Amino acid sequence: MLTKVQEEKIVDETMRYIQIGRELYKKKFSDIEVCFDLTGHTIGMYKRQFQRKTIRYNAAVFAKYFDENFLETIPHEVAHYLVDMRFSRKRIRPHGEQWRKVMSDFGVDAKLTANYDLSDIPKRQYSMIPYACGCQQHSLGIRRHNKLQKGLAEYACRQCGDVIKPV
Repeated sequence: MLTKVQEEKIVDETMRYIQIGRELYKKKFSDIEVCFDLTGHTIGMYKRQFQRKTIRYNAAVFAKYFDENFLETIPHEVAHYLVDMRFSRKRIRPHGEQWRKVMSDFGVDAKLTANYDLSDIPKRQYSMIPYACGCQQHSLGIRRHNKLQKGLAEYACRQCGDVIKPV
């Protein structure tokens, strides 16, 4: 896991990139809450829930690949935050041209994913529910299954067009 010193470095670097954003875009971006509570194989995440904005990092992955994440993940997540603050809730793609422009302005490669060996990092197992149509078997995650059960959605097979049904 991360040491307190490493966590402080990450928080400081996150705030440094926010400060760079203020200078680049001449806008008053607020400091943001930083948490180390992500699990699984997700390395970082910018989250906006109502007025609460948070950047979340995965401490286990960060600890394993500290230098790489320090250089890549921090600006990646801060860029999401800055784009959200600059363009509000307009229909922009998460890794669209606005995000890529911020990454370019930061002088950081706009890679979308990292290529790390995470085999020793625990990953949440999702249960899959079997469904079928006229031509094949399908597996749905619990969210889609629940939507179907509540009548909130209907899914069709991309191959044959039939509505899928529980097995």
